[in-house]
Amino acid sequence: MASVVGHNAELSAKQFLIDESLQFLEQNYKAKVGEIDLIMQDGEQLVFVEVKYRSSNSHGHAAEYFTKSKRMKLERTIQYYLLQKNMNPHHTNLRLDVVAIDGEQVNWIKNV
Repeated sequence: MASVVGHNAELSAKQFLIDESLQFLEQNYKAKVGEIDLIMQDGEQLVFVEVKYRSSNSHGHAAEYFTKSKRMKLERTIQYYLLQKNMNPHHTNLRLDVVAIDGEQVNWIKNV
């Protein structure tokens, strides 16, 4: 999300997750294979967050824009991140969440 709107949606999602007691680690992690919007910590678990935003749901809900191909790209980026941080992808406690924002409505979908 390179746009101002997208950036603001990521900031809203980040604050929402902090308010839900997650700890912020990193935003907009970029690698050759893709980008991770937010990286948070929930207790002992690393949480990789994809933020989706729609100003209205006239063209579908934000969550519907998290497609299978986007998920696969995100999973490859997570693998790259873990290897870069010297973390074993098979032994790291992690999950993938989506924060879908439709206008003012925030929908946090855990463990997608």
